[in-house]
Amino acid sequence: MLYRKILLVMCAGSLIAMSEPSNSPANDDKEVRAKQNNKTPETETQKALEKAKTEDFERKVTVRGSLFEALESALIKNKEILSAQNELMAAHETHVMNSSAFRPKVSLNAKYQYDVKKGLSRYDAPERRSQNAAGPIVGSGTIKQRYDDRVRSYGVGISQNLFHGFSDMAALQETDLEIKARWYSYEAKKQEILRNVAIVYFALLAKRDEINHLKSLLEARQNSKEVADWMYKTGAVKYLDVSQAIASVSETESKLAKAAAEYISYCAQFEELTGYKVPQVLTMPEKMFDENITEKQAIEIAKNNNPQIIAASQALLAAKAAVKKPNPEFVPSVDLSYSYDHSYNSSDNTRNHQGDKYREKGSTLALQVTVPLYDGGTARAEKRKYIDLATKTAVDKEKLIDDVKTQITAVWASMAAAKQSLLSAKKAVEARQIALHDAEEEYKSGVKIIKDVLDAQEQLFEAKYMETRAENDYFSSQCRARALIGQMTPQNLKIKDSPFSYKKHFSKTRNKF
Repeated sequence: MLYRKILLVMCAGSLIAMSEPSNSPANDDKEVRAKQNNKTPETETQKALEKAKTEDFERKVTVRGSLFEALESALIKNKEILSAQNELMAAHETHVMNSSAFRPKVSLNAKYQYDVKKGLSRYDAPERRSQNAAGPIVGSGTIKQRYDDRVRSYGVGISQNLFHGFSDMAALQETDLEIKARWYSYEAKKQEILRNVAIVYFALLAKRDEINHLKSLLEARQNSKEVADWMYKTGAVKYLDVSQAIASVSETESKLAKAAAEYISYCAQFEELTGYKVPQVLTMPEKMFDENITEKQAIEIAKNNNPQIIAASQALLAAKAAVKKPNPEFVPSVDLSYSYDHSYNSSDNTRNHQGDKYREKGSTLALQVTVPLYDGGTARAEKRKYIDLATKTAVDKEKLIDDVKTQITAVWASMAAAKQSLLSAKKAVEARQIALHDAEEEYKSGVKIIKDVLDAQEQLFEAKYMETRAENDYFSSQCRARALIGQMTPQNLKIKDSPFSYKKHFSKTRNKF
């Protein structure tokens, strides 16, 4: 009985404190007039300074914990974006490599050659023969000889491509189109990262609210369990009510542990995507998407703005340009070359001590025309290969458009369902708040017991928990919808873009040689 009285007094006190009325309007007016009469310039200036400091601190905290600050940090620190930047910078060098076909080739040639030849030389001197024909031959024999040859030469060679059947121009055009396709692939990667950051950010907000609501729900259910235990001891309820209360507490504890684990996982994802730890304060941003855009309008916007579709269009143009690269018509090629040589040669015979030395200077100008007649079918096979690849690229583009249409249809349906769930959850929260208020009033009048009030609190906290989940689903679907139509860009989000500009880098790279 003593436990019952203490519990009822504590619950009644908390409910009275919750329902305590505020000051009357008349009292509020008197306090306002009294504060106005006590105003002085010094106090107003001091208050203004304190207010400015407070607002500045709140602004810094809000910016640090805002979604847009996280998006800006991801553009600078995200490793996937940095990797894509370096890959794109490497692709720009392909233009320099292919444009080298239009530039002259200059070479400096230097040569030093030293040849040593050794051997035996047989000789026969007729004037030294013996008078006796039958006698041995005198004055004949062999000697060792050595020849030294030295060759030194240097020169300059220049060659220039004049005409190769326009295949070089086709290759350069294909390269530029492939580079542009990589540009939009890079944009797609950026929008994907920004979308993931936004989704994780909303998930963090939702998990924080879920954890808070689950803690309140757990506390309420623990109170309900204690009341059920007390009522069971007094014989007011059966043990079934106690077991249901225990099961509710266990279920809430399980949800709370799961939510805490998911929150830690989202924190790790947030740090990986943005490059900094999750702030203590997270602010709820404005809506991420214009809800007035219909599904049909979204498909048309995506055709022109979706970076993956634009990349596929550039890849198709590159594949068509590649068809012109081979030379199946056997167009002749023309090359011009010029060389200048200066050589110095010397040779020495050690036996006779004789040597020859001479110098040579010369230049060569050549104009070479090549008319291919037959190459074993390589050129025609290569052209057929590129035609097939171009057809495949066109099919891949159409397939990508169909996939984007399917995704837009699914996302628009999920966004509509999430919006309806959010509206229903908000109505449920309002209804549970009214039910809790009525339960408190009826408890005060003695119609209901404290367990009814605790049950109403549980239902309210559970409704808020469902509202938070519905809100997270709604914002996540908005982020996916915005990325699908190609509007998850820094310009559309009004945030500071990465300092890396692929167009400026390409304009600087293409003129290098």
